[in-house]
Amino acid sequence: MFSSAKKIAFALAFFSLFAACSQEKNSLNKFYGADANYFSGLLALKENDSEKAQKYFFRASKKASYWAARRSMRQLCLLGDVQERIKKCADYLKKYDDDDARLFVCKEYMADKEWARVIEATERVDLSVCDNSLAALRLQALAKKNDSRFDQAVYDWFASRRVSDVHYEFYKQNARDELEEIITGADEERPQFSDFAANKDFVLQFRIAIYRGNYNAAFEMLEGIRALTIELARVPLTWQLAADMGRACVYGNNEDIKNAKWFDDLARGDLVDKKIKYYAMIYSGLLYNKNDNYRRRALKQFEAALAFAGDDGERDQALWYYLQSCLKISTEEAVEGLQKYAPQFCQKEYFDDFFDSLSVLLFSGGKWELFEKVFLSIKDNASQATVSKYAYLAARVMESQMSGIDKNKIESYYRLAAESYPGSLVYYKLLAAKELGYSPEQVGKMFFGSAVNGADVKTKDAATEIGSKTKNASITEIGSKTKKAPPLEAESARKLLLGYADFGLGELIYDEWKYFFDKDKFMIDLDTVVRLSDFLRRMVKESNDYYSKSLRMIARSANLEGVQISRAAFELLYPQNFLAPIKAAAKEFEVDDYLMFALVRTESFFEPRVQSHAGAIGLTQLMESTAADCARRLKVQDYNLLDPATNIRFGTYYYSTMKKRLDNSGVLALFAYNAGITVVRRWIRSSKIELNERGDLWSDMFLETLPFAETRDYGRRVVSAAAMYAWLYDGKNPCDIVNELM
Repeated sequence: MFSSAKKIAFALAFFSLFAACSQEKNSLNKFYGADANYFSGLLALKENDSEKAQKYFFRASKKASYWAARRSMRQLCLLGDVQERIKKCADYLKKYDDDDARLFVCKEYMADKEWARVIEATERVDLSVCDNSLAALRLQALAKKNDSRFDQAVYDWFASRRVSDVHYEFYKQNARDELEEIITGADEERPQFSDFAANKDFVLQFRIAIYRGNYNAAFEMLEGIRALTIELARVPLTWQLAADMGRACVYGNNEDIKNAKWFDDLARGDLVDKKIKYYAMIYSGLLYNKNDNYRRRALKQFEAALAFAGDDGERDQALWYYLQSCLKISTEEAVEGLQKYAPQFCQKEYFDDFFDSLSVLLFSGGKWELFEKVFLSIKDNASQATVSKYAYLAARVMESQMSGIDKNKIESYYRLAAESYPGSLVYYKLLAAKELGYSPEQVGKMFFGSAVNGADVKTKDAATEIGSKTKNASITEIGSKTKKAPPLEAESARKLLLGYADFGLGELIYDEWKYFFDKDKFMIDLDTVVRLSDFLRRMVKESNDYYSKSLRMIARSANLEGVQISRAAFELLYPQNFLAPIKAAAKEFEVDDYLMFALVRTESFFEPRVQSHAGAIGLTQLMESTAADCARRLKVQDYNLLDPATNIRFGTYYYSTMKKRLDNSGVLALFAYNAGITVVRRWIRSSKIELNERGDLWSDMFLETLPFAETRDYGRRVVSAAAMYAWLYDGKNPCDIVNELM
């Protein structure tokens, strides 16, 4: 038993702790104001006190900021008996009259078998543009009520937009048996074109065949689709049907020129819909492009499609096809195309894969002199990642010429590569910094700019940071306008997410953040994401789920075009998760731990239970056969690749063997880890021929000649991640690490 003194001391300690907790709670409640009621309601629900929760949610729904009020009202819809919930859902939909509210309410109505209410709530929904899940709920309710509008509504939904997973799931659950037999090939009969219902069913079958990639079957149906839509005009021709007809021809048949001319005639015909003309021109170009003798005709079709483009996305698509078609003619043709059309790019990142393919072909074709011409064509028009890449490569190939070089120009190109802001894609920035001989301090200035941007952003309680309006200062506008969410909603969303952290509701952060990111990727500023990501990372206990969620949040937010990243953000982008097993394995097999952190991050994003489609398992993504060989050599009999320590140990050992077999080259070992050592040796031989190198091969140039985009990207990511880990945690100059690996 406690003595009297000990009892008093214990009571005082308990009272102090209670007072501190109470003071902290009061401080949060005071800071968050009416929004605190929402978080308190969620905490009450966790304690199974629904009556108390309802009181909190009711207060928040009346007085809280936009998102806390909206979320509170939604929570109220889940509490009470059926009639109470139905009334609350109606009130919620009345106040927030949008598709998000309708989708939530209709799900609740469906759960309560209130089919009529679902139909009523979705009467004004446009099936051609609304959320597909909402459309499916309306159609399910129409079916339950045997509503005569069901068949036409299903057709409108399927015919008016690209078929999605939601469409297909609905089709499987609702298609009549005879229709499923036709689409799977069990019934070869075709509908009579005089039967309108059969006509519509036939169109659905065609669209489902395209969705499933059954292009041969779709092409066999094409004659019937053309008759229904154009010759007999029994079914309206939509742009979606025109695009599916194009896919059937491109992938399901080899009569390319014949089909190309048909689409050309369709585009130049008496059609009112510009979008049908656009897709007819696009598919005409794609079909011409399959034949070497018609490539220039394809270019004309893609250029003609530009006149019918209805938005920036369609314009970029036509330009992308145009440039890809140029590339099939020659790299010179592609460069001329860039000089002509690069100023018209809308979404700059859309063209990054084209530029990656172009650089490979320039190297393999020995057209090194074109790198500078490409760079000058795109420096104000391409994404920052691509500009950084081509500035570096232009300088690098000029430097390799060794005669008549302009050192000032080369240095200016390197500086431009180093000073760009390509989000988290820092590979070419680091390569340029290496060539410029930057010190660690200069590297810090390169990444962070001013002292404000470079200062460590210490993670504080969210409540101490929310007082100011949502900041967009971390978003640097470079060449294009930055999207901004409505100020009121952005501020409220930021406050909502930080409230989840402050009130200990971290399990809600990731899904809610993803909702806002999908809504508007700039709604939540990077500083806020840094605090939230750090909070999630520190929540990791026995489960490692929060590691990957933390990393995915910061990676997606930091990789936005033009975002300048703080040191705190970089430390979350390159976290030392699984610190002990990685350091132990690195020491055992004499591998630098920063390299293994980089490899694990690149391979699995620190998800210990992830498995690839190819069968690679765990943190270091080992195949079963490779793991078995490692276990045999390490004399381990029983092992589990889903165990982090085992997986890391085997992966580190495997990397170390690759490095020894490739003359201790870090970067070649990485390529071998990703693609296999035999493949890498073959690449080395072919690259020496392409680069006219008889002696040592420049590793950075070698990477650019690799035939697989996946391996090129893998190399860039691991090398840059290793350099960042060494800099952030070991105080090493990242330029030295790049030099060491490359």
